Amino acid sequence: MRVLVAAALAVLLVAPPAHAAGPALAPRQELTVFDKPHEAHVSAPAVAVTRDGKTVVAWIAQQGHDHNLFVAQLGSAPKPVRVNPDGLFADSLHQPPGLALGPGGEVYVSWSSAKPVPEGGLFASDLRLSRSLDGGRTFESPLRVNEDRPISHSFEGLGVAPDGTVIVSWIDSRDGPSTAGTYLARITERGSRVEKTLKLDEGETCVCCRIDVAAGPGDTVAVAWRKVFPGSIRDMVVGLSRDGARSFSLAGLVHADRWKINACPHRGGSVAMDGRGRVYLAWYTETAEGQPRMLFAASPDGLRFAAPSRLNTAAGYIPDQVRLAADPAGHVAIVWEEATAVRRRVLLRYSTDGGRTLSAPQALSQAIKAYAPDVAVAPSGDFVVAWHEEQFPVLKTVTQAIRLVK
Repeated sequence: MRVLVAAALAVLLVAPPAHAAGPALAPRQELTVFDKPHEAHVSAPAVAVTRDGKTVVAWIAQQGHDHNLFVAQLGSAPKPVRVNPDGLFADSLHQPPGLALGPGGEVYVSWSSAKPVPEGGLFASDLRLSRSLDGGRTFESPLRVNEDRPISHSFEGLGVAPDGTVIVSWIDSRDGPSTAGTYLARITERGSRVEKTLKLDEGETCVCCRIDVAAGPGDTVAVAWRKVFPGSIRDMVVGLSRDGARSFSLAGLVHADRWKINACPHRGGSVAMDGRGRVYLAWYTETAEGQPRMLFAASPDGLRFAAPSRLNTAAGYIPDQVRLAADPAGHVAIVWEEATAVRRRVLLRYSTDGGRTLSAPQALSQAIKAYAPDVAVAPSGDFVVAWHEEQFPVLKTVTQAIRLVK
């Protein structure tokens, strides 16, 4: 089914609802992405905030039989910029592109490009890194991150270290079609050269649960993924580096959820670090009875995590798509979606004390169908949340700036 991208880029300011207490909400911004939401095939959005406070969003959209990658800067006149060059298309819509900003104003976008599947194979793609050196107005030809092998390279996490090194971690099956692994590349020279690639763990990685990457102070890097333990137990682990992702400690179990599922749930985690090197993780799991749980845990050093807190509290809603971000002072914003058979909404919880306590859940969205949130911290210390929202007859990407209060 052909999807038409709206010709006009409309950014509207909408006054936030009044709240008796809680975070201070700035006016929302809305970007019209599709003019026919029920026909839209689009990935979740990714969000970042530039040094001068401008919000950048990225997403992948189906146009005809192809998938194209777009970046837009909200509050500015230009239309969204297509990142992928002519003849090279994004592989699928199963996840948003990676989006990160460099210390020199670089805009980095990671994505998987489609590739012919060899005979007898199941999937094939190349992992790409695109960069813009002019604030997202134009993008150069993408760098291929992986070796040229006819297998899948996807479900990546993207981060940028304080010194500008780009760090990408992803899943592939180079060791055999039934054994996925977690790999990482250090990319130097402003995202133009793959310096080193390494495997992070000898165990099996849940093949479709997205990796996440966070760069902290100095040379600290954390990578989170879902590991497969004996008996088809799939729980979250974190690997930590203190030398700029050149080497990693043995990945440590965050919490023994003991989620047993003989399938891939397409549910990765979200990791962040603050200015003191504390590590924060949010993730989805299920009880032995199949009850969904969205959990959050913090660690002072990335090695030992406190007992997790449950994020979702509303009865009758299924939680999904959790994302978090942390500022240098240890303020943490966590967002996720909750759904019933009819409704989908975006919720927020936050911490202002390094993850020791959490606010009550608060709904951010207003529409009947709001979903696929992402969150980023701004240089000002505010947080910006992005999500998709159906506002018939259009599909919009909404961004909400938030200032946390104690």
